Amino acid sequence: METLEIKRLIKEIGESVHSMNTIAVGLSKLNDKNCDIPKGLDISWRPNDIETSKIKSRNYAERAAIIYSVESFFDYLKMISENPFWSHPEINFIGDEKKAIRVYNFLNQIPSIRDEVKILAEFACHWRNKIVHSSASKAKLANDKIGKIRQLRDYIYNNYHHFDINIALENYENKRITLKDVSTLITILIKAARQIDEFFFREFNFNKSIKTIGENLKTKECLENVFKQQESNKRHRQIRTIIKMSYPFLDSSQIELVANEL
Repeated sequence: METLEIKRLIKEIGESVHSMNTIAVGLSKLNDKNCDIPKGLDISWRPNDIETSKIKSRNYAERAAIIYSVESFFDYLKMISENPFWSHPEINFIGDEKKAIRVYNFLNQIPSIRDEVKILAEFACHWRNKIVHSSASKAKLANDKIGKIRQLRDYIYNNYHHFDINIALENYENKRITLKDVSTLITILIKAARQIDEFFFREFNFNKSIKTIGENLKTKECLENVFKQQESNKRHRQIRTIIKMSYPFLDSSQIELVANEL
């Protein structure tokens, strides 16, 4: 089962990662003998050093991917905590703290999320800030979190595609970022979101929520239009399709119960 919120997050992040990897593959094929502008591509492009241009362009794609992915994760946390079926209003994305700290605080209240996921998710947010705000950014993990994540170095290396946290911290301090850094931290964000979704469904109570589901559906213009139709099998199917699209985690028997309440 997946919420609409995580479906949207995975789609957005997936497209970002695919674009980053496509750029990396495309750039790998460029060389001094193969760098002519394709016919029909009306741009001005005269690299003085093709290898330097490739490095800078790949780095741009990597930075763009982490920024876009973190922003998508912010949106996910905001939307999931505003979901009318979110059972823990005390766990939310509201507060005066920096967003990176709010991310950690949110994840810290989800029992199943491990320490490295909480800290690395916050780390991804700080990295986004460092890229966006450049020299003006003082974003960094607190010393106790750096100490904790260093203690987990071997676990992280063995369980997250040989991601070396010491190298990542060094890259961060030196304002570098690599494909390994970006892909691993994005994986962490998706892992965190999936565990939040699992928590959402563990706490979800259909019997207590059916009335709210019906009230929310009645505000949808598309459903109002269907209700205006004469009774028919088509009308019957359309109502249930709208329920399924709006609440994809409901099973067929629950959809039928909701439909009968409308």
